[in-house]
Amino acid sequence: MRRLFTLASDERGTSLIEFGFLAPFLALLTMGMIDLSRGLAERFTLQQAVNRGLELVQARPAVAAADSGDVDYSYVKTEVAEAAGVPEARVTLTRWLECDGGDPKDINATCAGGEDVARYLKVRVTKNFTGEFYYDSIPMAASGTLRTQ
Repeated sequence: MRRLFTLASDERGTSLIEFGFLAPFLALLTMGMIDLSRGLAERFTLQQAVNRGLELVQARPAVAAADSGDVDYSYVKTEVAEAAGVPEARVTLTRWLECDGGDPKDINATCAGGEDVARYLKVRVTKNFTGEFYYDSIPMAASGTLRTQ
């Protein structure tokens, strides 16, 4: 009988059993943190690609095509796609015109005389991210806007 009481008060190995209960939770937490950090790094790369494209627009003077008078920004699409590691179809360029800060208009519209003319370029890139431990695809996007005139 005395031996039975000594086994009940023996606590050797308790911490190992408790760690065994916590180990799966700690492993899941670690895997989630790895996926989260990879996803944030990928999102940061997308934003850097957009910023790089907008910096190119600032560095190069806008040259309008002689026949249409429209500025060609296709080089931005190519550069952003290459920097982000996505196909060019994932990069969209949106251009619009605002007269005196009003509602956006088509880029080829004209403003009335004396109105402040502002032309804008928006670059947006999208990518689907799949983590190492999370097997579903997560859509990511980054965008930036620049006043070109």
